[in-house]
Amino acid sequence: MPEPQSHPLYVATRRLVSALDRLENNLKQVSVSMDRDVHQEQQMVYFERENASLKQERENLNAAIAQLQYQYNDLHKVASTIYGKLDDSIRRLSLIIEE
Repeated sequence: MPEPQSHPLYVATRRLVSALDRLENNLKQVSVSMDRDVHQEQQMVYFERENASLKQERENLNAAIAQLQYQYNDLHKVASTIYGKLDDSIRRLSLIIEE
């Protein structure tokens, strides 16, 4: 009588169980991989939104800087005009005092 472990039905059953174990492990790996892909996709969407938000903020800051630069230039012109007038007034007063 053949050994029970060498019986064709036992060998086939053992191979089938082994194949099912491999399939289950592969399925787990695929599931983990899919979960990781979904998580990475969510992160990518978040990063894209954050990047767009930061770009918009940079544009806003650049616009504010440009406006401040324009205002600074205007103030510089006004200050130069005032300085010129004060310098002229001092020169006139000096002439008056000298006479």
